[in-house]
Amino acid sequence: MPNLKKLIAKISTDYPNLSLKSGSRFQFTPPSTLFYDPKNTEKHADLLLLHELGHYLIDKTDYSSDIELVEIESRAWAKAQEICPHYDVQYDTDFAEDHLDSYRDWLHLTSLCKNCNLAGYQDSAHLYHCPLCGATWKSRIKPE
Repeated sequence: MPNLKKLIAKISTDYPNLSLKSGSRFQFTPPSTLFYDPKNTEKHADLLLLHELGHYLIDKTDYSSDIELVEIESRAWAKAQEICPHYDVQYDTDFAEDHLDSYRDWLHLTSLCKNCNLAGYQDSAHLYHCPLCGATWKSRIKPE
């Protein structure tokens, strides 16, 4: 089990403007609050924390399309991988890819037309359009 207290202390020292708060899950809330779950005992809780720190470090929280959200998640995992050595945390590619897969799967499902099951495209108003039957629909709630 990772030592979150030690990791939180080091992150707090490295980033004094970042507010680290206990919460029910790992989450970055702009502009500078990182929530962590002190009760989380899973093997890679430290990596989840560094992924959320990655969100803070890439400084990109707004997106105009669902695919951009997936890109932001990917960039945050890449940043976590980059900073792992500094925090003596072992990066687990399979773990990160499993988390990214949840976003990829969500993106695929949210893009499917309910009428004909063809993948649609998203416009700047966040609406999906089916190129076959002309149906339109809103994006579904993003995964947690």
